[in-house]
Amino acid sequence: MFPVCRPLPILLTLGLMISSTAWVGMARGDAVQLRGGGRIEGTVARGESGKVPYVLIEVDRRLKVAIPENQVSRVAESELLDEYRERVAATPATAEAQFDLGLWCQRSVLLPQSKHHFQRAIRIDPNHSRARSALGYVAHDGGWVRYSDLQESRGMVKIGGKYRVPAEWMISQAQAEADKAAKLWVRELDRLKKSIARGGDRAAEAWATLAAIDDPLAAMSIGKELTEVPGQSRDLRIFWIEKLAQLNSPAGLGPLLRVGLSESDPVVREKALETLNQFAPTAAKVFYVQRLKDKDNAVIRRAAEALTFFPDPELALPLINALITTHKTVIPADQRTNVAFNSAGAGGLTTGGKAMTRVDPIENPPVLAALRAIEPDVNYGFNQRMWRQHLAAKLSGYRGDMRRDE
Repeated sequence: MFPVCRPLPILLTLGLMISSTAWVGMARGDAVQLRGGGRIEGTVARGESGKVPYVLIEVDRRLKVAIPENQVSRVAESELLDEYRERVAATPATAEAQFDLGLWCQRSVLLPQSKHHFQRAIRIDPNHSRARSALGYVAHDGGWVRYSDLQESRGMVKIGGKYRVPAEWMISQAQAEADKAAKLWVRELDRLKKSIARGGDRAAEAWATLAAIDDPLAAMSIGKELTEVPGQSRDLRIFWIEKLAQLNSPAGLGPLLRVGLSESDPVVREKALETLNQFAPTAAKVFYVQRLKDKDNAVIRRAAEALTFFPDPELALPLINALITTHKTVIPADQRTNVAFNSAGAGGLTTGGKAMTRVDPIENPPVLAALRAIEPDVNYGFNQRMWRQHLAAKLSGYRGDMRRDE
């Protein structure tokens, strides 16, 4: 027979407790499933003594057991336990039958019983893979080992229900702490801005506090101020850019790149690009070259304008490739106009039909300007073939006339 219970830190009491406690949900013939394993059968009631809820089980007329409610897995009705006993009596002593009974117990939330029958299954057949898996074993080096033991032997630690490398956990913890500190800066910047808006002596103090910020963790919040808060003055936005430059934190790179690409105020945009050229020119060039392949022609042109702040001969080829770009335009059905003729030669205009996608090649003057900034001695306009020949000849050291075949 399955063990009735296992020792737990419980409180044995007599009926004297009943007079000082309010009882609800009385039920006879129930069984309490314990989180640590095992069960206790008897009459079950719930009560509260002070602030601690607990379950009182009347085992017999002379013995009551009080268990903190957080140690109780569930209260099983006697009918379920009766069915369990019937199944135990009818189940043969084979590994597969014991495993199936363990599954039934698991579905019925009789967890200690399910573990018992899985263990019986592997005692009968040590290589019963599904019972091994249910008990937390994995195959390893021709045998079976608990997954937890295997992971611990590899130096892993269990955190939040998952096994992780200690160094990974330390990095994630450090990142979590950094994120928490960064969020505090959001509130602090908001407080300082409100003090500035109110004016007076506190406004001067707030400006001084902003200017004195030297915590790199503030860069994320400052970046959001720069890119996400509308209606700020030019002076304030330039101040944010200068502060990001001073902090020189990776968190400030993304906001500066976005301002350098999409900012409508040319003074602020140029300030961001000058800052990028000073602190992160390589990252900026990679970012803006990627934007030369954008589906939006306006983005391509702005990226080319940004690249003029980073003159580099290695940019020649991507700029040549972006001199002329193709873009799709969808023409709605109600905006299409067709010309039609009948057999007598009479024509007419019709509208409607299906929507049409048109592909147009578009010349990009800002790209040509950026290209000429790094190749000032020649100008092949938008002739990409001639530009490529020029670049190939330059790389090979050829100095002949590339136009001799024309």
